Amino acid sequence: MRRLLAILCALGTAGGVAVLDPTPAFATCSSIPSTADPAVIVVVHRVGRNLNVSDKALLAGFEAGWVESHMNNLPCGDKTSLGVFQQRYDYGWGTPEQIMDPVYASTQFFTRAIGCDRDHPAYTAGQVAQCVQGSGFPDRYDQAEGTARQLLAAARRIVETSAGSPTDFTGDGKDDIVTFTQGSLADAYVATSTGTTFTGTSVKWNDYFSLGGETALTGDFNGDGKDDAVTFTHGDDADVWVALSTGTSFAGSTKWHDFFAPHAELVATGDVNGDGKDDIVSFTHDGLGDVWVALSTGTSFAGSTKWHDWFAPTGEYPAVADVNGDGKADIVTFTQGPGDTAADVYVALSTGTTFAASAKWHDLFAVGNELPRVGDVDGDGMADIVSFTCDANADAYVALSTGSSFTGTGLKWSDYFCLGGEFPYLADVNGDGKDDAVTFTKGSTNDVWVGLSTGSGFLGGVKWHDFFGLPGETTL
Repeated sequence: MRRLLAILCALGTAGGVAVLDPTPAFATCSSIPSTADPAVIVVVHRVGRNLNVSDKALLAGFEAGWVESHMNNLPCGDKTSLGVFQQRYDYGWGTPEQIMDPVYASTQFFTRAIGCDRDHPAYTAGQVAQCVQGSGFPDRYDQAEGTARQLLAAARRIVETSAGSPTDFTGDGKDDIVTFTQGSLADAYVATSTGTTFTGTSVKWNDYFSLGGETALTGDFNGDGKDDAVTFTHGDDADVWVALSTGTSFAGSTKWHDFFAPHAELVATGDVNGDGKDDIVSFTHDGLGDVWVALSTGTSFAGSTKWHDWFAPTGEYPAVADVNGDGKADIVTFTQGPGDTAADVYVALSTGTTFAASAKWHDLFAVGNELPRVGDVDGDGMADIVSFTCDANADAYVALSTGSSFTGTGLKWSDYFCLGGEFPYLADVNGDGKDDAVTFTKGSTNDVWVGLSTGSGFLGGVKWHDFFGLPGETTL
C-alpha cells in the first residue's frame, strides 16, 4: 500500500532536516515551528470528518494538535513522543513509523475521542482532548480553543477549495455527481443525471480510490468525452493516480505522475493547452505564488513545468476555467478581502504553453467567507463567476464574462440556495449548455438540490437526490 503522507519538520539547526530513525532512538525537539503545517491540518480535518466525529471531538483534535506540536508532524518529542499528537509507541499508540503517519495518528486520536465524547457528554473539547491524551497539564487544551478554531476554519477552507471540476462520467452531455468516501473504505459512488434527477441510491464506481488525506478531483484526462477520477497523494510520494471512466464505473487506478503537489498545494484540473484532454494544475498557495502544470498525454501526465510565478498566494481562492472562450482553460483567483477593500478577481489567460500576466477582471466579488465557483452559467462558451454566501441569507451572485472582464457588481441569481455548512457546485446537469447550481446539504439530511440556470438566473431549488455525500466525504 502506498504511503499517504510523511511530513518532516525543520528543527533549530540551520538548514537541518530531522528524519525519523526507524529504530527506537528518540530525540528531544530543540524547537517547534511557530505555525501550523497546512498539509497536517488538512489531514487531521479530513480524518475527523471521514470518521464522522462530532464538532466537539473535531475541535478537541485541533486543540490537542496545537498544544502538542503546533500541528506539525514532529519526528521528535519528550521521551518517546512523536508526531502531530506526540503519541508514544511504548504506550500502545502504534509503531514509530505508524505514529509518524498523520492519517494513522489522527485515526488513533479520533477513535478514542469518539468514546470520550460519548461517555462524557458534558465535557468541553479540551476535556475530551485530555481524556485521550492523559497530559500532565490538562488545562492547556481548553486554553488553545481560539487558535484551534482558527485552524479548523482554515482546514475546512482548504478542503473545500474546489471551484470547478467536470463530472459527466457517462459522456451523455449531462453532468453527474460523485462522492469519494476516502477514509479506510476509499469508495467512489456516482449518481447519474437523467436531466431531471440524479438516479438511484448511487452506485459504487470504484472500491479503492483516494485514501484519507488525498485530494480527489475529476476531469476528462484521455479525451474520450467521459470524465475520469484523479487523486493526489501529496506528501513524500506526491503521486497522481487516475481511474478512467468506462461509462458505468471507474477502472482500476494507475499512476500517471510520480511527483506533483507534494505539500499543501491546491490542485485543479482543466484543459489548459486546448487539445481536448484535461491537465493538472498546482498552486503553491504560499509566499511564492507559483503555478505548475503537467499536461496530459492521454495515458499519463508529462513532467511538470512552471506556468506562472506569482498567482493566488496564501489566503486566496484559485480556480481553473476557460473564461475567454478560446478552448484553453485559464486561471482565476479570488482575493476575498473584507468588504469593498480587497475582494478582487484576477485572471491569467492561457497561451497554450504558459499563463500570461494576471489582470484584474473584477474589483468586488466573493467577499470574505463566501464560496466562489466558476462555470458557464449563461451558455455563451465563456466561464463566469458565481459566489454563494452559504449562510442564513443563502444568496447566489453572478458576474458574467465578456471575454476580457467580469461584468457588473454581481447580480443576485438566487435568494435562497446553499445554507451554512452546505457545499455548492456548478454543473450542467440537464445538458442544455448552461451550468446550473448544485448544493450538497451534508449534515443530517445529505440531500442534493439543484437550481437550473435560465441564462439570467437560477430557478428555485429542487431536490434531485435524498441521500448522497455524507459529512466528511468529498462531493463533486
